[in-house]
Amino acid sequence: MGINIRAVEIQDARAIHRICIQDEVLPYMVFLPSMRVDAMENRIRNLVPNQFEFVAEYDGEVVGFIGLTQSPGRRSHSGDLFIGVDSEYHNKGIGKALLTKMLDLADNWLMLERVELGVLETNPKAKDLYEKFGFVVEGHRYQA
Repeated sequence: MGINIRAVEIQDARAIHRICIQDEVLPYMVFLPSMRVDAMENRIRNLVPNQFEFVAEYDGEVVGFIGLTQSPGRRSHSGDLFIGVDSEYHNKGIGKALLTKMLDLADNWLMLERVELGVLETNPKAKDLYEKFGFVVEGHRYQA
């Protein structure tokens, strides 16, 4: 069956939460381990028009997610990206499929000139993936 990328739905909150709190994923996420599923549902329910989220399904199971927030006003030519992939599905093309879908939206529909993301130095797999998509390091944030 393979990978299917689709828009996020409220019922995906439990799967996204499960991914975020995995031992191999949590250290790289901005979500707190105490974040509850209902808070994740509310976040999805309250997406505004400049926020876009997709999930990746593999054989019908949600195994990854990606989000983009288009900046408002004078920075509307740019957006901020976040992504997470179930640790059991690393190195299986999930991140690549999610980034391909989101960057298509950013480039060809939103006409963004700039997409930004943050990645920890301790996450070399993610850094390698982002570099393959043309992302470059512009600086380092200390004690951020």
